Amino acid sequence: MALVISPVSNQYSLRIPAHRFLQGGRDVYYFALDLETLDGLLPQRVEDNVVREANRRLTPSHAKTIQEYLNEKEDWLLGALMLGIAPAAVDFNPYPNEQGEVANPNFGELRIIASRANTMRIFDGQHRRRAIQDVLAELSSASDDGSFDKLDSLRKASMTIVLYAEDDIKVLRQMFVDASKNKRIEGHTVTRFDQRDAFNQTAVRLAHNSRLFEGRVEMERSSVATSSQYLLAVNQLAATLKNLVVGYGRRVSKDMNETYMQNLDGLYEECRVWADEFMPAAREEYSGLLSGEITNPEIPQFRVTTFAYNVIFIRVLAGCYRLWMNEHSSWKPLAEFVRKSSLQYGSGYGLLVDAGLVDPSGTALFGRRQEVAGAINYVVETAREATL
Repeated sequence: MALVISPVSNQYSLRIPAHRFLQGGRDVYYFALDLETLDGLLPQRVEDNVVREANRRLTPSHAKTIQEYLNEKEDWLLGALMLGIAPAAVDFNPYPNEQGEVANPNFGELRIIASRANTMRIFDGQHRRRAIQDVLAELSSASDDGSFDKLDSLRKASMTIVLYAEDDIKVLRQMFVDASKNKRIEGHTVTRFDQRDAFNQTAVRLAHNSRLFEGRVEMERSSVATSSQYLLAVNQLAATLKNLVVGYGRRVSKDMNETYMQNLDGLYEECRVWADEFMPAAREEYSGLLSGEITNPEIPQFRVTTFAYNVIFIRVLAGCYRLWMNEHSSWKPLAEFVRKSSLQYGSGYGLLVDAGLVDPSGTALFGRRQEVAGAINYVVETAREATL
């Protein structure tokens, strides 16, 4: 979206120390602006449901999420805004040394010539820009002292700007696509690094301390192969723990996560009981791992004969445990029922075939949400009838 620079002098709209470098055949200028100055330089509101120039359509909910993040977190972090500008609008003057000579042509003062024809166009960062606009406006209209302190803090904070000497809209659109091709953060990395998610923290803790999962959780990839000696990846474990604690298909809200963050030890203990007590009681494949009768290198060969080492089945067990414990004080009857059931490949019968989670002659579990939810309900209902 084209955003007109607000003139602050007769000659220049902006004068600021910057680093100049070359990238992709273009001059690029790297500098930082405090959020209050940024708000003045890019005053036009990023609009909802409007596709303009170098931007995709804005998603208001995404901008709102960033706004809430800025408002709630003192240690927030946002990536750089990437903008384009007409090359003729830029004037760069390298700093001289004590002798008046240019010591380094890449460090100096960036000047943007004041003219309404000279526009800075955001081609990556419109949601961050909208969030900054909205959080500053919201805090400015608030009356309590806490909001004033937060507003003052945000106004003084700065954001990195990467300004490309390029104003061709078609080129900027291509630059947006190229920038978007950067590799996303993998699920296992998010789980290991995100300390604000209670279930991520608990999954990592289980991976290091649980008798069942210690040494059997993939920490460097987001999934496990049939030939892997791991039971599941750490991000898959985190998702499974959510099924275990709140139920399959239920979302962990922000408030719910904050509640669990206040009692991480309690959350860990609940998950540990499921992992180290219920799981070995429910299947000999897990008790064999704990006793040493089955070693980690043997997991791949057993994986092709039993569904017990399948990630989907582990998730089903977590969902069954939650649904069962919502109505019962002990998990032991459920564990006894599951332990007696057949989980063999291609047997034409068995618990998972009856639950609709696998074809009678198949070797792969169905992983769609409705099939997993149906299997969880079937197992629990059948176990309930068997224990009456």
